[in-house]
Amino acid sequence: MARLAVARVHHGSAVLEVREQFASQVAAAPPGPDLLPLLTCHRSEVYGAVEGREEPRSWFPERLGPLPDAVRIAADEEAIRHLFRVASGLDSAIPGERQILGQIRVAYERTRPAGARSELAGLFERALHVGRTLRATTSLGKVTTSLGSLAVAAALARVNDPAGATVVVVGAGEMGKLASRSLGRRVAELLIVNRHVARALPLAHLAGGAAFPFEALPELLQRADALISAADTRGTLLTLDLLRESAARGLVVVDIAMPRSVSPDARRALGANYITVDDLVPADQAIGDIERAACEDRCAREAASFLATLRGRGAGETIARLRERAEALRRRRLDRALGDLGHLSERDRRVIEAFSHALTNALIHEPVISLREAPERVPAARELFRL
Repeated sequence: MARLAVARVHHGSAVLEVREQFASQVAAAPPGPDLLPLLTCHRSEVYGAVEGREEPRSWFPERLGPLPDAVRIAADEEAIRHLFRVASGLDSAIPGERQILGQIRVAYERTRPAGARSELAGLFERALHVGRTLRATTSLGKVTTSLGSLAVAAALARVNDPAGATVVVVGAGEMGKLASRSLGRRVAELLIVNRHVARALPLAHLAGGAAFPFEALPELLQRADALISAADTRGTLLTLDLLRESAARGLVVVDIAMPRSVSPDARRALGANYITVDDLVPADQAIGDIERAACEDRCAREAASFLATLRGRGAGETIARLRERAEALRRRRLDRALGDLGHLSERDRRVIEAFSHALTNALIHEPVISLREAPERVPAARELFRL
């Protein structure tokens, strides 16, 4: 059974530049069934199924390269509890925000075609269940503020005439949808740009805007008052050449992509009209202390239960392999012995075979009981019996 672990940075532990650096490392890592990235506007994380007795603190750098100092690594119950807290919105800049559930689902579905290890698949499926359950049973489900709505508020606050403004939203993914829906009919023109325009058409219809391919962006910028970039590009998309003229006439840009989609020189040209995800400060919508403590306790109990189930399943697999190995050894030794004892009668042969069964079962009985009662002994058992 592999150990579940996470390497992570988020808005409360690292500046935006560090989160971008780690997000780029994670995105560039060779994909595999034992890695599952979760990259959002406020966090850069990667979950791993660490095989054998290898330590996560050495395993992640081997897969990703040297890690920034701010990256924190957790394993086993701590890693599981962390993802359950993330899915519940307890770890979000906007406590209880529901968009993280969609982001977790997308991260999981992107990895499934690569054949994610069963431990990771089970972990993310359970996290989605915990997140939905806590939202359905606590005040976390009443939170309506989203990062998209904060981006819209920040953009319109810088525009002279919001009702008469033209706003471009780049990206039709989760954050682009939130921003577009929040804009609705609050502006004169909503222009949604996406690399694959077909994905933007239903959103444009729903939000009362128009959809365009990315190639149309230079022309659209000529009349735009504000731009919200929620592009899922994993890097620079909006360059100085593209934004220079618009920046000179006061274009407002809110960049909530991770990594940021606006190039450094374009950010400088925009000056105070360039707004990052860390500039978006939500109003305090935290749930009460008593209810938060109850949610934290639920995440901890769910993590302990999931790990116990996982270890129990790992013990079952190990017990099965131990039995298979013992049976293979018994059969080889028995065949060799019976070959040397060709004079025995059929009854004598059956007696010796029954004895070999009984002796083998007696020898592995105590290890099997021990593994069932203490699944945490599985790694030691696998090493001891060379499984």
